Order: sequence, then structure tokens, then C-alpha cells
Amino acid sequence: MGVQGYLEEHSVFTLDEFRGEMGSGHTAYNLLTRAVRQSLADRVMRGVYVSRAGRFNQDEPDPYLVAAAISSDAVMVYHSALELHGLAHSPSRRVQFATTRPTSDFVYRDFEFRLYRPPRNLAPDDAVQSTTLVSRPGGVVRVTTRERTLVDCVNHMDRSGGAEEVLRSLSALPYVDASNVLAYLRGLRSTTAIARVGWLLEQRAEDWYVSMDDLAEMRAMLARGPYYLTATNEAGTWVPSWRLYLPHNADDLMRWVNE
Repeated sequence: MGVQGYLEEHSVFTLDEFRGEMGSGHTAYNLLTRAVRQSLADRVMRGVYVSRAGRFNQDEPDPYLVAAAISSDAVMVYHSALELHGLAHSPSRRVQFATTRPTSDFVYRDFEFRLYRPPRNLAPDDAVQSTTLVSRPGGVVRVTTRERTLVDCVNHMDRSGGAEEVLRSLSALPYVDASNVLAYLRGLRSTTAIARVGWLLEQRAEDWYVSMDDLAEMRAMLARGPYYLTATNEAGTWVPSWRLYLPHNADDLMRWVNE
């Protein structure tokens, strides 16, 4: 297979993957460089390429596959995870991923790629157990599980589209595995996250099959507080059971949660 043939079969690929099929010598790399100059491929960043040959000439590349190619440990997070799980209330052209690779945010084909670091407190085993693989037409990407996505988005609404987007998106969940939520919260070791997530789970406990024992365990993990639902630390409605302040638009929050 020549370079043209490879580009017509691979939408998103890494330099290592290219060399694995085309050879590791300078000749293959020089041919790829020439293909980039001829607009048959784009060099997205060091080591990551997108084909523009054949059927890929007019097609928009899958942005999640682009993000996944950046690093072997790349995980789609926050609103991107909501989208991959089919939960997002609104679409976005921002791709959010976590990786330990030294890199930075970038823009490609009108998609904004936003880098985050994995949670510092999370042990490697906990990080692996709280992710899953999602199939895409051109491959697979690693994404946070539904339960971790719930925790991450509620704990960081500012990164996930805001309170309305998060709560309306999560309201589409048919159920929640509270044991997986608790396992992730234990690894995360954030009492603020516990208060925020506990409050939400209590609102949807019946619909999501969350037991009172699960909620009681979360309450036992809290510190003195007070906690705030959003990063602005807006002190509106006080929820004593979670030592948590809701913002002043608490009525809107409840409507979004129960849609």
C-alpha cells in the first residue's frame, strides 16, 4: 500500500501508526510530509494527522478521534462525555479531554480542543475503572463512565455548559448506579463534590433508584461546610441536609432537574 492508499483508508492516525504500516525510515516520513504539503493530509499537532484524501476530502473528521489520537491515555470529559453518552441537551464544538501528555489547547476545523489534567487525588486504578470505551464510526474513544460524568459535570458546571445544560442533560439518565458514584467520590476525596452530587441524587432518588442508605453514606462523608452548588459561591437557598447553598435561581434548578 502506498501513501495515497493509506490516506484513503485512515481518517485520523498517528505518526507511529503510519510508520507501523509504511515503514519507520525517512522515506515514508518524507512522503507523509509531502502529502501534507499537497493538502492530502493535515498535521493537527506533533504526531497526529488527519487525512484529506479520497472520501475524506470533504468529510469533517470525527473530533473525538482526533482528541483520542493525541495520547494513549486521552479521556473525553465533561460536556464531551455527555455528548458521547447521548445525554447532552445542546451540541457543542468544544472537545474536552484529559491527558497527562504535555500539550496545550488548540483549534482545528472550527473545533476547540480543550485540555484538562486528570484529577490529582485519583489513584491510577480508580481512574481506569471510572472510564469506558465508546465506539465511533472510525474507531473507539475512551470516555468517563456515566456515573463519573455525572459527578464531574455537577462538580464543575462551569466546565460543562453551565447549570441549565448540566441539569437538563443529566435529567435524561434512566437510572444511576449509586455504588459507582460512591466509589468515584471516595477516590476523588472532595467533600464539595459529595455535597453537590448528593443534593442532585436526592432530587432524583426515586427515578434513578438511589437508596436512602446511599444518600446517608454520602452525608456521613461531608465535612462542616458550607458548600455551594456553583463555582460563584452564590448563597441563595440553604439546603441543611447537604450543608449546601443553591444559587438564587433555585426554582429554575428544580425545574431543570425534573424535566
